[in-house]
Amino acid sequence: MKISRSKHYDRAYKSKIERKHKTKEIETIKNIEDLIVDSDNLKNLLGNPLSYVYNINNKSGNLKEIYTANVNQKIRLYMKPVGKYPYNEIEITEMEFIEIDDQHYGDG
Repeated sequence: MKISRSKHYDRAYKSKIERKHKTKEIETIKNIEDLIVDSDNLKNLLGNPLSYVYNINNKSGNLKEIYTANVNQKIRLYMKPVGKYPYNEIEITEMEFIEIDDQHYGDG
């Protein structure tokens, strides 16, 4: 699969991860990228046992088009398959990184 990155994601990555020298988080994001690139399509990605380690899953409700992955206990990575919803998991071959959220879990 291919990965594209939004401008909002690039800004958040630089300000929330790189500038704060979070090496474990950089390594985790790199591992998530490798997992996505090694998968042929979205179905293979979601079926991979490592997707359970990074908790890659589909959101529900009004964010049902978004997938998330846990970077650490506080930071989540938001991803969106490139294509029209509802997604055909076999045809999806590109993911877009949308943003990094560090506000969701609060301070704990």
